[in-house]
Parts: sequence; C-alpha cells; structure tokens
Amino acid sequence: MKIAAVLMKYDYGNEKRGFSFEYINIFQPLVDLFGEENIIHFDFYAEFLRSGRKKMNEKMKEFFGNEKPDAAIFCLFQEEMDENILNTIRKNTKTLVYFFDDPWRQKFARHWIKYFDYFSTPDYYMHLKYLSEGFNNVVYSPFGFNSSIYKKLNPEKIYEVSFVGGYSPYRKWIIDNLKKEGIDVKVFGRDWKSGTWISQEEMVRIFNQSKINLNLSNSISFDAAFLFHSARSLKAIKQILLLRKTKEQIKGRHYEINACGGFQLSYYVPGLNFTYEIDKEIAVYEDARNIADEIKFFLKEDKLRNEIAEKGFVRSHKDHTAQGYIKRLVDKILSNK
Repeated sequence: MKIAAVLMKYDYGNEKRGFSFEYINIFQPLVDLFGEENIIHFDFYAEFLRSGRKKMNEKMKEFFGNEKPDAAIFCLFQEEMDENILNTIRKNTKTLVYFFDDPWRQKFARHWIKYFDYFSTPDYYMHLKYLSEGFNNVVYSPFGFNSSIYKKLNPEKIYEVSFVGGYSPYRKWIIDNLKKEGIDVKVFGRDWKSGTWISQEEMVRIFNQSKINLNLSNSISFDAAFLFHSARSLKAIKQILLLRKTKEQIKGRHYEINACGGFQLSYYVPGLNFTYEIDKEIAVYEDARNIADEIKFFLKEDKLRNEIAEKGFVRSHKDHTAQGYIKRLVDKILSNK
C-alpha cells in the first residue's frame, strides 16, 4: 500500500518558521503508522512558490502518474490546485481533502469538496451539518496531537501562568487585563513585542513547566470593552480589519497542552465537551472578564489543578492521538464505504 501526502512541509512555505501543522500532525503520523517506505510526499506549496500554479499542477499530475498511490490526503492552502487535474488524479487514486478551518471557511470548503472522493472536518457540529445535507463522504477527524512529540516530562514548574501563541488584539487585551490584576503571564509567540518565538521542543517544555497554560481565542470579538481598548492602537485596528476568522473551533492546542500533562485554562467552544470532560479534564472560561478570578483560584488549588491535568493527560493518550485519528481516516478512504 502506498499513500501520498500532498501538503506543505514548512509553515507557510517558510523553512525559518519550522514544520507546518499538517506535516507534524498528518505526514509524520502517517510515517509512524505505515512506514517511511509507504508514504510519499509532494510539497505542492514549495513547488508553487518556485514554479507557479501551472507548473506545480503539471508536476503534481506527473508525480501521481509515476507513483500510483492507493490513497492520497490533500491539505489545501488557498487556490493553488487545478480542478481538472484533481479530477484526473482521482480516477486512479482514492483522494481526501483534509480541512482545518471549514467552520469559518465555508465558501472555500464547499468549492473544493467537489473534486475529492472524501473530505474531513475537525468540528463535531459541522460534521452533523454535512451529514444532514446528504454528504455521506464526510469524515469527522479532530486534530489530535502527535504522540511522538507531545509528552509529559515532569520538570519543575517555573511559570505560574504562560501563553504560547501568536499575537492578536483580543489576546493582548486579555493579557493586559490580567497584568492589571497582578497576574504576570509569560508570553511566547510570533509578533509580540515582549514575546519570544520558540521551537517545538521548547513549546513542549513550557507546557510541562507551567502551572497554568492559557489557551486564548483569536477570533473576532465584539466585546465593547475590547473594541474601545483596540481603537487606540493602529496595529490592533489593522489586525481586526484583516482577520477573517469569525467563528471559533477546537484547535490542535487543546490536545497538545493536555497531552503534555499540562493544566489548561481554555476559551469555551461548542463541542469541546465531547472531547474533554469540562472541569474534570480541562478548565474553561466563558467570559474573558472571569479569567483572572479563575487563574487565582487554580493557583491556590494545587491538588485540584494537578488532578485535572492528569485526567486530561490520560484522556488525550487514550482517545486523541493524531496517529489514531489518521489511522481511522486512511481506513475510511480505503474502505470504499
């Protein structure tokens, strides 16, 4: 059996940014499951940047003609693919397009599902919606976490509260408010003035070294206090105007923090309760104004905090490894059902 992974190797095609989410959570688990000799990789985006859309699609068609894989998983970015070539490929290979953001990129998703045998969604309610519309070729496949990377290290807790993630005006507003409450959040991520961009290994260590790991939403918020606060910053105004994400969803970070045995205080998103048992395996805040109170509470309650972290860790490794999700995905593609 031969499986093709058509996805970008590096984040946004930039080697300096490290491996992409899909390379870590789809390609690497495929290799773990089926062996390096059975997984072939076509980095469509690197070829697109080198040669342009037409040449990239020609090379992709040639790649499939030569390799003749039994199945292929595609992770799209924007409009790089040629629809006619995708239709040609699927004549000899079972294909699936793996969606990351279809709850808020519906126009994009609805266009591309026509050119694949199967498509996935990580969102429980979107899965139900697709089924209700008669899409029997949809596969519910949450992100999970790469169990070869995200692990419990049992180090000393050197951070009271940490946040790992890119800058957004809404996240900055939350962190600024926490500072006013006397809570010093150690921030690690891209585009923060005080933040530090970190490697994947460093991220795993921070999840392990933090008493509380914050998981903060980065979708558009219409909180009046937030909008008033942001109106004073040109950077924030620009970010708000450019942000297309209008709906939140469960992301990889939900699984990754818990998989490291870290205690997680996350934003609430519908469907999270099907993934982790809230208040027993993960803690959530429903209103940004309550985060400071919850942080202060959990910093005092060591026993409860550690119990929740441990149960979240056990649940993650039982139900949510990327390897497990990818195995079910491939089984579905090859089952022809």
